[in-house]
Formats: sequence, C-alpha cells, structure tokens
Amino acid sequence: MSFTTIDAVAAHYPGFQRGVPDQNPSDAQIQAWIESQSARLAALAVGRGYGLDGLATSNPQAYALLSLANEVGAAADLGEALFSLLGPEASPQGWANPNALRRSYENMLAELGRGTYDKLFIPGARTGDVYPALGGVAGQESDVDDSADESTAAFKKGDVF
Repeated sequence: MSFTTIDAVAAHYPGFQRGVPDQNPSDAQIQAWIESQSARLAALAVGRGYGLDGLATSNPQAYALLSLANEVGAAADLGEALFSLLGPEASPQGWANPNALRRSYENMLAELGRGTYDKLFIPGARTGDVYPALGGVAGQESDVDDSADESTAAFKKGDVF
C-alpha cells in the first residue's frame, strides 16, 4: 500500500527525465522506494492504532499527511541515487537536496511515532493535557477546586518538615 505516486516523487527533481531509454533509476526502482517508505509509515501508523483501510475517503487530511511523508521519503531515496550518479562536481540543477528531504522525512516519522498526529487519525484520542498552561497545577490529576484536605498527595503546599 503506497500513499504516493512516481510522478509526485520525480517532481522533486525537475531535471530528472523519465520515460527515456535506459532511464536510471528506473520507475520500478522508484516504486520500490515508495513501497519501502510506505511500509515504514504503515507500521508506525498501525502501531499507534490508526486504521488505514479506506483512509483516502474517510479521512483525506490524514491520508494527505501519510502521502506527503511517503513522497518525501521516496524523494530522498531518489535524490541520493541521482546525486551519486552525478558525482561530487556536478551541479544539482536546482534539484531538492536529498539530505534535507531525509531529515524532513525522519522528523515526520518521529512525530508520527510520538503521537503528534493522534487527533488527526483518531478524533477521540487522548493528547497531552493543556490544563497546566491554562492555570492548573503541575501534575494535577484531580479538580483544582477540591479542598486541600481531601488530597492524597504525599507533599502538599504549606507542609512544614
């Protein structure tokens, strides 16, 4: 299951010509990179509990995120291959830097793994609590309005030792 196309990946490198005799790397190789990167994405997504069946129609925003990550990862693979064929002295011809694409892809994988996009895939997902930023007490698990005498905390404000 891939989330992007060969055209989208190749578009990162406008000087790269497809459909010519002895195209190197071949479309089959680019598709293999797409499948490889989509497998990593799918594994992370399933590990986080995201349902991927019918995602393109049921949740287009989540699908677009996976599509972008898949595209950037495969474009980094394509760029590394192209730059290795060009050699160190060749001009990059205005192409995307594969190192920057690789960093971007790895950052997206890390964000996906940390649960940054949980709400996008699962609307009822529990996320980090913003209550302390809005005036709560750090580490607060109960309502701030509860009396201090009812607290089960080992250390309380105002305790003298």
